Amino acid sequence: MTTSRKRVGAAAAVTMMAAAASMVFVAHPAAAVTCSVTPAPGVSAVSIRSQKSTTSGYVITTLYAGQYLPSLCQSESGGYYSSCGGSSYWIYIPGELTWPRWVAAACVRLVKDRVGT
Repeated sequence: MTTSRKRVGAAAAVTMMAAAASMVFVAHPAAAVTCSVTPAPGVSAVSIRSQKSTTSGYVITTLYAGQYLPSLCQSESGGYYSSCGGSSYWIYIPGELTWPRWVAAACVRLVKDRVGT
């Protein structure tokens, strides 16, 4: 075999080994982050509302100290409220109900839990 053929054969073998090695090392996807809300320290109860406002919509239910509800991991701007120091940020509470559910962000503690790690 000539020297050039050996080099081509060796290069092909190295390429095949690299491809095989890349199949063995599979990156794990990033862990999913889930969130929940609970009333902030010193807050005994928080209203869960149908809209991001205290002046429109209505109270659907109440979240009491020690209770947790799944939520989105971020807040959104909405109507201003004065309770809990005041803010205009709200956190969405997903659910199987037909109407949206919102909680005043300043009145709750957002808990981020990693799952799938």
